[in-house]
Amino acid sequence: MARSFRAVFLTLLQQYRSLQLLLVLSWLAFGLAGVLVSAFCVRLIFFVDAPQQTQSFPVGLLQFVMLLAALRLLSLALAGLHERLGLYWRQRNPLRAESHFQWALRMTPGNPALYCEWGAMLREQRQYARARYLFEQALALGLDLDQPRVELAHLALQQGQWEQALHDFDRAYRIRRGVAWNDLPEHIPEEDPLPPQIRSLETSLTKLRHDAAQLTFLLQGNYLSARFEPLLAAYQALLADVPAGADKIQLSKAQHQRIHLLHGRNFYIAPVPAFPRKVLNPALDWARIQQDYLSAEPGLVVIDDLLQPDATEALLHFCQKSAIWHDDARPGAYLGAYMDDGFNCGLLYQVAEAVQQALPEVIQGAPLKHMWAYKYDSEAQQGIQVHADGARINLNFWVTPDSANRNPETGGLLVYHAKAPADWDFEDYNHDTDRTEAFLAAQQAGVTRVPYRQNRAVLFDSRLFHATDSFDFAPEYLNWRINITLLYG
Repeated sequence: MARSFRAVFLTLLQQYRSLQLLLVLSWLAFGLAGVLVSAFCVRLIFFVDAPQQTQSFPVGLLQFVMLLAALRLLSLALAGLHERLGLYWRQRNPLRAESHFQWALRMTPGNPALYCEWGAMLREQRQYARARYLFEQALALGLDLDQPRVELAHLALQQGQWEQALHDFDRAYRIRRGVAWNDLPEHIPEEDPLPPQIRSLETSLTKLRHDAAQLTFLLQGNYLSARFEPLLAAYQALLADVPAGADKIQLSKAQHQRIHLLHGRNFYIAPVPAFPRKVLNPALDWARIQQDYLSAEPGLVVIDDLLQPDATEALLHFCQKSAIWHDDARPGAYLGAYMDDGFNCGLLYQVAEAVQQALPEVIQGAPLKHMWAYKYDSEAQQGIQVHADGARINLNFWVTPDSANRNPETGGLLVYHAKAPADWDFEDYNHDTDRTEAFLAAQQAGVTRVPYRQNRAVLFDSRLFHATDSFDFAPEYLNWRINITLLYG
């Protein structure tokens, strides 16, 4: 019963009219409580010696304390409602959104999340100076906060300052996930990071299998010392306890205690700086690739041998060795790593910048917006479902060796010849699979199948619907399928 009520309440909070109604009611309640508190103060000041004249006053001491508590709770509720309305109006009416953010901060001054949300909206409007001021205000509230540094990194990225973005993302990641035992001194934050907080005791079988396999690989390669062997044994014992076929797993506190030193933490990261030379394949005819993309309908081109071989190998090692695979919340047997949560190295930014320079008419000066990678358990055989992305251009490429792929005709990407409708929002085209599939069926959209190849890239319009193709990869850890995505604009 309580869960169903909570679900209904959360649904109401997603609807604009409901938010407006709740806001009006909360302000009325806040005003009434304020009047009653004022009445008590008037009584206290002017009628303290005349109790016989104050019997008509509605507020006593106990009620006064309760009203003060109610005022505090109502101020928090008002801040939350103004925040939600600010987020609602963020894309639709920025001036209205800004007013809501200001009211939210009046109700809860010193809330770093509000500074970050307001600043992110200003960043999208290219009001960089004001955005930076708000992010720095949030950072001043606590040096151990990771989100203001993430926002500063995105700000630097939007201004083309990728070295500063790399630095800020590095700091934010180590504040959030801890310092790896092999971290170089320049990557360690000046402030002493607190131990990473337990975010959830829920995990997935894929995450546990991956972490055990990665630990084995790192120990066998002497990347980790023998002191980590008891932790590997703890993972293996935990996997033996997990019911066969389990997907999502709710760890008990005792189970989590066995692996808490590593689970969800940054315990190893492979340092991969930018190369001192060019990383794109010099044999590629970028003028032809650019013309092929601009003349294609839909906007789609396949680029084989995107990077020089040692650059591909370096990114493969970064993905296989680094303990950055923290997103285990998505349906399916795969894990995600993101630019603002560990998927962050100099070589990635060098590749992103080189592609910008090689394809000026395609990228059209759009900044790098996001980077991520997904790693797929070979037992899954199915990856990310059909969706579109909120950007201008996608560059998707693969780094796992071809020898891992047992079916060379599949394993890559399906790109549908249909774009997300302009009136769909991000949740619609990125998460609502049923609606998307119905739309594609109604459109009778064609599809281009791009088979998997190591170092093959697919450049396409981000609004095109796409999905991971079925795949059949060999089961060993080094054979897990890895794709990298760069988003521009």
